[in-house]
Amino acid sequence: MRRIITSLIVLVPFWLVGCTTQTTTTVGNYEGNKTIATSFKEEEAARSRVNAAQMYLQKNNLQRAKFHLDKAAEHMDDYPDLHFTLAYYYQMARDYKEARNSFERALRLDSDNPEYKNAFATFLCQQGEYRDADRYFNQAISTPTYTHIDQAYVNAGKCQDMQGNKQEALEFYRRALNINSKLPTALFEMAQYQYEQERFPIARAYIERYREVARHSARSAWLALRIESKMNNKDGVASYALMLQNLFPDSAETHQYLENKEQWQ
Repeated sequence: MRRIITSLIVLVPFWLVGCTTQTTTTVGNYEGNKTIATSFKEEEAARSRVNAAQMYLQKNNLQRAKFHLDKAAEHMDDYPDLHFTLAYYYQMARDYKEARNSFERALRLDSDNPEYKNAFATFLCQQGEYRDADRYFNQAISTPTYTHIDQAYVNAGKCQDMQGNKQEALEFYRRALNINSKLPTALFEMAQYQYEQERFPIARAYIERYREVARHSARSAWLALRIESKMNNKDGVASYALMLQNLFPDSAETHQYLENKEQWQ
C-alpha cells in the first residue's frame, strides 16, 4: 500500500476500509443483487481514484491528485479514505481549515480507525493543539488491533518534544523501539539525547543502529561526526566530514562544520 509522509515525521499507511453506498436501483426481482453489485462497483471506482491521488501526492502533483479525489467523490462521497487523503492534500496545499474538516469527516465515517487518529493527532500537534493531539495519540495507541502502534509512539514522542517534554518524549521513543528496533527517527532521537547527556559510547551505538536501517541525513551525519570527535576517532570525523561536504554541501550542518573546521581536525 502506498504511504504518504506527514510533515511531522511519520509514514502513515493508507488502509482501505470497507464502506459502501446504498444505491437503490430496481430491476425486476433482482433489486438486492443489483444494489449490492452497484455499491461494490462504486466503492472499487472510488478506491482506484483515491489510490491514484495518493500516488500524485507522493509526487507533489496537487492538481492531478485533486482531479482524482474529485472523481472519487462522484463515485462515493462517504468513502472514509477519500476524506483521509483529502486531509493530506489540504495540508500540502496549506489549507489547514479544510484539512481539519477532512480529518474530522474521515473520523465520523470510520470513528474507530487508529490510522486516522494517529494522523489527526499529528496534524493537531503541528497546529499547537497539544491536549487534543495527546488525546488522539492515546486513542490510537490504545487500539489493540493497531498494527502500526510503533509509528504512533514515535509521533507522540515528537509531539512531546515540541512541547519541551523531553523525558515523556524519550519514553515514547523507547516504547517504539521495544516494538520495532529499526525505527530511524526513534534511533536518531535516542542518539541525540545520549550525546547531550555526554554518554558518547551509547550515542555511538544508537547512531550506528540508525546507519544500518536508514541513509544518513545532514542532521544524522553531523551528529555522528560530533560523536566520533568526542570518542577521539579522527578517521570517523574525517569520514563524516567528507559525507557532509559531498552529499549535503548546502546544508546548515555542513556550513556549521566548515565555520569551525579546525575544531574537528
